[in-house]
Amino acid sequence: MKIKVLVDNTATDGFESVHGFSLIVEADEKILFDFGPNSLFLENANRLGEDFSDIKTLVLSHGHWDHGDGLEHIRGKKLILHPNCFARRYRKRNRTNVGLSKSKEELSELFDLQESSKPLWISKQIVFLGEIPRRNDFESKVSPFLLPDNSPDFVPDDSAIAITTNKGLVVISGCAHAGICNTINYAKEISNCDEIFAVIGGFHLKEIDEITLKTIAYMQAEKVKILGPTHCTSFKVREEFARYFNVMELAAGAVIEL
Repeated sequence: MKIKVLVDNTATDGFESVHGFSLIVEADEKILFDFGPNSLFLENANRLGEDFSDIKTLVLSHGHWDHGDGLEHIRGKKLILHPNCFARRYRKRNRTNVGLSKSKEELSELFDLQESSKPLWISKQIVFLGEIPRRNDFESKVSPFLLPDNSPDFVPDDSAIAITTNKGLVVISGCAHAGICNTINYAKEISNCDEIFAVIGGFHLKEIDEITLKTIAYMQAEKVKILGPTHCTSFKVREEFARYFNVMELAAGAVIEL
């Protein structure tokens, strides 16, 4: 399988970066996973020779602007997402909006909208996980986000995709607000595959704290072969992961073959 990074917080030579995330994932089907905050995913795709004409299915990992506002620059395809992606939501520290700029009604006019809180197989290899159960005792216990009534927003729409390969399972998250370990556990359950080959995407880990250390211990126990922490994963956390795992350096413009 192959992954092409279209949007990330950093970029390789010849590409542009922005705070956001977007990937092309090629397995037995080619899909677009997340779209960044603007049209940059199109521009960087063009630099990679991609025009999306061979892509039928789009997947949104969760309803945050830096993953979904680029949607206004593409249309006419199937869009898979969790129904709660359209929630109004705010950043706790300054009450700024972090939700999508487009409403459900507006996106319904642009796409064949397919909402699912349940796992949904896109192809024989690729599954959209739907709503991820938060089962462990250390992830997703606090949230930096609020709902309009000032209650915590734990981003229940946070999802991911898993791809079955002959090397094991590849798990791709957008931000892992559900917890990257919870995400991996659910991917294993849904795909009926216990071997984790690679885990790629935003892990939403900022500090080398108890959560990060427990995540490292979990991934060591799972014998994860390759890690690609990026986007909302801080550089110091990435460096800590690199002490224990084979860590890929991801950035916009990178092309990865697994």
